[in-house]
Amino acid sequence: MPLKVVHIADLHAGKVNNKTLNRNEDLLHSLEQVFDLIKEEKPDYLIVAGDIFDKSRPDSESSKIVGEFFIKVAEEGTKVIAIGGNHDGASFLEIFKPWAKGWNIKIFPKLELDNLVYTDGEVAIAVVPFVGERAITDLTEGQTSAKVQYSEKLRKLLQFAAQKVEGYKYRLLTAHLFFANVKVGKTEQEITVSDTYAVEQSAIPETFQYVALGHVHRYQRLQAAKTDAFYTGSLYQLDFGEEGQDKFFNYVVIEDNRTRIEKVKLSLKRELKKVILSKESSPRDLLEFKKANLYLWVEIEASTPQEFALKRDQLERIFQENLLKVTAKFEKRSVQREERLTSEWEEIKDPLAMYRSYYEYLGRKWDNKLETVVKRLLEKVEI
Repeated sequence: MPLKVVHIADLHAGKVNNKTLNRNEDLLHSLEQVFDLIKEEKPDYLIVAGDIFDKSRPDSESSKIVGEFFIKVAEEGTKVIAIGGNHDGASFLEIFKPWAKGWNIKIFPKLELDNLVYTDGEVAIAVVPFVGERAITDLTEGQTSAKVQYSEKLRKLLQFAAQKVEGYKYRLLTAHLFFANVKVGKTEQEITVSDTYAVEQSAIPETFQYVALGHVHRYQRLQAAKTDAFYTGSLYQLDFGEEGQDKFFNYVVIEDNRTRIEKVKLSLKRELKKVILSKESSPRDLLEFKKANLYLWVEIEASTPQEFALKRDQLERIFQENLLKVTAKFEKRSVQREERLTSEWEEIKDPLAMYRSYYEYLGRKWDNKLETVVKRLLEKVEI
């Protein structure tokens, strides 16, 4: 009988963009598609390669979504193997473990050498949750030495895991790690996606027939690895750095020591897009982007803060909640213009009038409430 596995990663349940857009609807939309394949193909395992949640202490709604999904999968006869990522709180995931025992759900919150390999009949799966630099390196030796230590210690760990799975018919590895020379998203700038945490792809032993990775949000195969090793990426566009990216997960079948990998494309509930409003353009020129499932970041080219504020207000009226982010790109002001403005402000003798002029110059709205506050502050200064 072949071994059938579904590999997903980076759910980031509880993700919120710009403090307003909760992404749990997007996650549910993707998980439903994953479940449809599980229901049809009846795989032996679902591997979740870390970053199950977006925060170490997720909210109740996010916990409910993940818990219910895991139970649905388990009810289909598919065993769940889930590891902790750098966004997950190990102590929080530990709470799930007693509950999960009765559902064929195995959760591995943190690295434990005495619990490094999950075995089930002819199957052995090495599990490597996210490992922080401080946990396995001596930082007193300097940054360069710490990088070498981290990569080398992870290499030894993976070799040790490979030895533990030898002799089993099916040998898999799941890990939440950053490997060198992979493509990352435009905004994946956290320290855990950097040279400091980079492990050489050659560190992956060819003992493993398939390697299910999490951490990097772009779908890709590790080209320099000696075996089939994949990042399946996030299940939806997590932020504007993933603009334009299609999303996937893997369906893996191992039979007669051969691995067949099906790349399954996900439809997206909502898409993120960054557009530039040029100085010559009007906000109404962006009406083509007014779609229910499209959320925008607009960068406004402007000469003055007043011009930026005017166009920003127009965009907010047009796109409302679909406008997630607005930033300005100002023309460089000449020295002569700055001197002229300074001279104009110096001619204003009334401090209140000067502050009001400067406030309006910044493109902000002046109102009676603000004027009352400033007057009270000026009165205290004069006293």
